[in-house]
Amino acid sequence: MAARAPTGPDPTGPRGSRDGHRSDPVILSGCDYLGLSLDPVLREAWLQASASGPLQTGASRATTGDHPRYRRAEAAIAAFLGEPAAAFLATGYLASLAVAQALAGEATHVVLDDAAHACVRDGATLTGLPVLPFPSGDAETLRRVLGRLPRSARPLVATDGVHGLRGGMAPIDAYLEALPRSGWLWVDDAHGIGTVGAGGRGTVEALGLGPDPRLVRSLTGSKALGVAGGAVVGQAAVVERVRSHAGAYRASSAPPLAVAAAFTGAIGRMRRLPGRVRRLQSLAARFSDALPARPEVLGDRRTPVTAIHPADAAQARRLDEALRAAGFVPPWIRYPGGPSDGFFRIALRATLTADEVDRLARAIRIAL
Repeated sequence: MAARAPTGPDPTGPRGSRDGHRSDPVILSGCDYLGLSLDPVLREAWLQASASGPLQTGASRATTGDHPRYRRAEAAIAAFLGEPAAAFLATGYLASLAVAQALAGEATHVVLDDAAHACVRDGATLTGLPVLPFPSGDAETLRRVLGRLPRSARPLVATDGVHGLRGGMAPIDAYLEALPRSGWLWVDDAHGIGTVGAGGRGTVEALGLGPDPRLVRSLTGSKALGVAGGAVVGQAAVVERVRSHAGAYRASSAPPLAVAAAFTGAIGRMRRLPGRVRRLQSLAARFSDALPARPEVLGDRRTPVTAIHPADAAQARRLDEALRAAGFVPPWIRYPGGPSDGFFRIALRATLTADEVDRLARAIRIAL
């Protein structure tokens, strides 16, 4: 029997208790992993940028829409990730489309991780190239798929870094080993930046990879950075192709200047708050270790997202009730790539307490 969306009292109203005291419920949804969406420094950067000039440039950056604030955002993210260059765009989704458009005339095939985010899948289709899927995380099958391509092939392997729907990381180190020198590895690290790696520099740092000219990353400011905007980061030649060939960059209006200012500020806050990244990672490991090993529970102690796919409607109801009783808003969602009937997607934040994480895990154990 398929799970059905839990129903009940309005989850936005105050309920739940902590130590017997009534309080607002704890929100478990979203992607504000570091809690930076409420950061006063970033709020001030946003307001100052809005107050000190035009709200936005009103045109594509390829024409009259460029501004120093965009270039500062690009320099900040490239330096943070240790890459030569970056292109700043209005959203992470546009950044992914820009990678696909930039490399469509260079690659011959797209080899697609079948669990990649919709923006990566859309980008793969947009290239107009043959798209060859392989099972997510299966580097050996990837190697076989690549081995069947013509010797002259220039494959673009496309994957998420951290999986935003179920947690865990793609083995991009193994993907790179399988990739010929003539290819590229495109990693959409929207959920990796700020959550994994010793300094929050994403999947590349977490897996101990050094610079590689075949690697290109797309990312967003709307997850751990707590703001908005997106970027393509990698070798100067790839980034230059984004500027010269990607319609998502060339034909798209530049974002509001406040977005660029806040994005730059968020990179600075991450540099100055490494303890917040480490705390998020500690909470993720603590939570994962406390969960039961059951097929309904999908997650990874290295990453802050856990998915629970209820076996049936009764189990979904028990989980919903247990989470509410423990003082949490049940994070029931429907999203492309997840079960069509819906599922629970739990996104931890560095601002949670250890007690809240323990209470959350206990509620899930009881319900399952």
